[in-house]
Amino acid sequence: MTYVKKVRVFTVADPWDLEKHVNRFLSEEMTRGFNIIDIQYQTTCTRHDHAVYSCMVYYSEPIEE
Repeated sequence: MTYVKKVRVFTVADPWDLEKHVNRFLSEEMTRGFNIIDIQYQTTCTRHDHAVYSCMVYYSEPIEE
């Protein structure tokens, strides 16, 4: 079986929203047989002192040949 590497980026203003989106994505993708390579979280601050929360999910997914 052949796998392709992919990345999915989530960016929101609320950390609870971020977890909800990431968890939904992970639960949906697990049914398709993907493998998690890495998960990275990042918090940044805008010029107007607003926090932005991001999550990058690196994974490999099987493809049909």
